[in-house]
This record gives sequence, C-alpha cells and structure tokens, in this order.
Amino acid sequence: MTSPPAPVWSSATSSTITAVEFLALTDQPHNLTVIGKGPLREHLEQRAIEVGLRDRVHFDPFLPRAELWRCLSNFDAFVFTTRGLEAFGLVLIEAQAHGLPVAYADLPGVREILESTGIPYAPGDPRSLAVALDELGRDFHRRKALTEASLNNARRYDITTTSRQLRELTLRVTS
Repeated sequence: MTSPPAPVWSSATSSTITAVEFLALTDQPHNLTVIGKGPLREHLEQRAIEVGLRDRVHFDPFLPRAELWRCLSNFDAFVFTTRGLEAFGLVLIEAQAHGLPVAYADLPGVREILESTGIPYAPGDPRSLAVALDELGRDFHRRKALTEASLNNARRYDITTTSRQLRELTLRVTS
C-alpha cells in the first residue's frame, strides 16, 4: 500500500524548468512548490500554465533560512535540479537534515555527497525525474529507508565537524 504523493520542493533556479516539466510526464498527482524569486520565475510560471499544470505548481517567495526550515515538514521530498558543477550544495544537507528524500541531478560532487542516500536522475531530463519520483511515490518502504538514510547522511556533515575539516585542509594547503 502506498500513500498518495504529496508536495515536492525545489528552489527557483534556471534549471528548475526540469522540475516544472516533470509534472506533465508523471503518472501520479505530484505537486511542486518552487521557493525563491530568481530572474526566470516568470518564465517558470508561464511554462506551468503552458503545460496545463498551474494548479499543481505553487510559487513561494524567498524565505529566510529559519522560516524555510519551519516549512520543510510540509514537503515529502526535495528536488535538486542544478545541471552544472556543484561544489557542495548545502541545501541538499539541509533537506536531508529535515528527513526529506532528495531527488538529484546526477552530477559529480552531488553524487559524492549523497551517495546512496538520494535518488539520481539524468540532469535536465524531466522524464528521468518523473520516473524517479513516481517510483518513490509508489514505494513506501523505499521512502522510509531514504528518510532514515537522509538523516544519517546529514549527520556526516555536522557543521562543527565540517568546519574543523575545512580548517585542517586549509592549514595543510597553506603550510
């Protein structure tokens, strides 16, 4: 038995078009909330209307971090749509620290941070994202396992530990 799909969250960036377009290709009634006000937001809103999904795509303004963290419990997953090189992606760990499974564009850097604790999809490919999220929506046990894996992965990147490691690396490189 599976529970009905609930909202997915993505931040407003140029590659967010992938998240908007996946809704037209999914076999489940997913909803998408885009948070942020980037320069392409109007284009994203127009695209949601063009594909007939304006009622399933919600646009929220930029939220200060504390407010964003309070609203994360309203989401069932986080979609990371970046198509370019990503050095770290703090938002990935923030989402995981709140127990959200992460669907991510399969890129070097992101892959190393998430390992098997996220769901990869082909960067910029809305069909690949639709398949990944539909499978997640149908498989309660996988969602539960990914939630646990997400929390464990976020613990690996505790800010105190990460800052200490960065300091040690900086001292090694500069000495």
